[in-house]
Formats: sequence, structure tokens, C-alpha cells
Amino acid sequence: MCHHFRLLNEARLLAKQFKATIADDQLALPFGDFYPLNQVPVIRIDDLGEREIVLMEWGLLPFWWRPSGKQTSRKAYQRKCFNARGETIDTKPTFRAAFKSRRCLIPATEFMEKGHYFHLPENELFAFAGLWEHWQWDGETVESCTIVTTTPNAEVQEVGHHRMPVALTKDNDLESWLDSEIVEREALERLLLPSADGTFQTRKTPE
Repeated sequence: MCHHFRLLNEARLLAKQFKATIADDQLALPFGDFYPLNQVPVIRIDDLGEREIVLMEWGLLPFWWRPSGKQTSRKAYQRKCFNARGETIDTKPTFRAAFKSRRCLIPATEFMEKGHYFHLPENELFAFAGLWEHWQWDGETVESCTIVTTTPNAEVQEVGHHRMPVALTKDNDLESWLDSEIVEREALERLLLPSADGTFQTRKTPE
């Protein structure tokens, strides 16, 4: 699971790096450490086909979810959905609709697994492959997201973890993941593979 990441860049730099627009009232985007159910910056395609940066809750809530006797809290559901396994995102009911038409990018500087931070050599920005949803019920509206995960590469496996986030570092990969005309898994399969060994450097988290 990926349940902790850091973003160390402010909003204007994010917008420039990812060629995205950002509303004036979003310029004070949070940065630092993020955990499930936090509001996190997300890059998605707007109604005009352009990239925009918005805030969403980390923990996906599908559009069809409703409170029930077994589960009355939406946040309890979201706590189970902050990650989406890449192997099943096109078939699992919670994620399959979002995979078809609501893919997004979640910018990051580093992520944490098993007491180690993983970052690019120069601490460059990258993005997690993500999915997002719009949920509305009983006067409440929530936009939420999840981080797609895959099998670990050598660095993550070395610290003893069995999953890692799908991390996108190349412009054409970012473009493909956001492309709403791509709806079949086969066209995105290569993006769901673990990062190449040696992509990330590691450092231990402070004691």
C-alpha cells in the first residue's frame, strides 16, 4: 500500500511543471506530507479538454455508494480505497467506471514505504497514476481520488514491501494516462508496470 507521500512544491510550480491551469482560489494548495482522507492536489482533464489542478479527498468514493446498515460512514469506505490495484482497476466495481473515464495524476516529490522515502535523483516532481470520482448524496458533494499500485521494483522490494505506486515520470506517459479517448486496458498496460529498477533513490525516514 501507499499511504504516505510528500509534495514539496507550491501551486504555481505544479501548474508550470504539469502544464495545468489552477484557479486563483486554489493557489494556496497544501504541500508537505499527505495521508489517506487528506485533501490532495490532483491533475485532471476539465470540460474543455485542458489540464486543471484541483483538491480532492484521498480515498475514492464511487458515484454509486450510498449509506447502508452495514456501512453508514463514507469515510470508513474511503479508508479502504486510498489505493487501487492496477491488476483489477478495469474490473473491480469500485474502480472500473473511473478507470474508463476519470483518470488523473497525483503529483509527488517522494513516497514512503517501510520506513524509507523513495525519490527521483534530483528530487524532481513526478506523478502517481490515479483515478477520481464525483459523489453527490443528500446535499453533500465529494470529489475523491485513489493511487494506482503495482508490484514492487528492486528498490521497494529491498525494504520488504510487496506493492508500490504506479509512478509516471515521462511527459508522454502522463499524456497517455490522461487521454480520455483511451478506454481499453491494453493501451495502458505498459504504464501499470513497476518503475524500472534504479529509478528511485532511497533514504531512511528520521527516527
